Amino acid sequence: MPLQVRRVQVWSGEIPDRPGAAAAKLELLVRAGADLEFIFTRPSPIKPDTSVMFLAPISGPEVIEAARAAGLGPALDVVMLVIEGKNRGGIGYDLMSRLAVAGINVRGISISSIADRFAAYLALDNPDAATQAIQILATID
Repeated sequence: MPLQVRRVQVWSGEIPDRPGAAAAKLELLVRAGADLEFIFTRPSPIKPDTSVMFLAPISGPEVIEAARAAGLGPALDVVMLVIEGKNRGGIGYDLMSRLAVAGINVRGISISSIADRFAAYLALDNPDAATQAIQILATID
């Protein structure tokens, strides 16, 4: 069965690097009805004591309003793909090696599996790279 590949708009924003900061942002989104598939934080490379939070999807008027109230906005410098399918040994290597051969730079990757399914989130440089990646990844069984 071929992989399911789709684009998703990632939102991001800064949070203080302290206990409860991420939970406070997430509370606003949950109260607005958000059903998040992707949450990732990392320390800011340029601001000490600050982290950057990435979330997806942010959709619907109430959730968008809550995200903006939480200081989040669309991450315009990255294009995110979601790849889902049947899990198997080496799937991460298979995804990354095919993109590498095509010369596509992957800025970030997160892969997880539950039982016999996996989900991968790939951050790419631009829409053209994402379009090319979709074409390549759609050929993987």
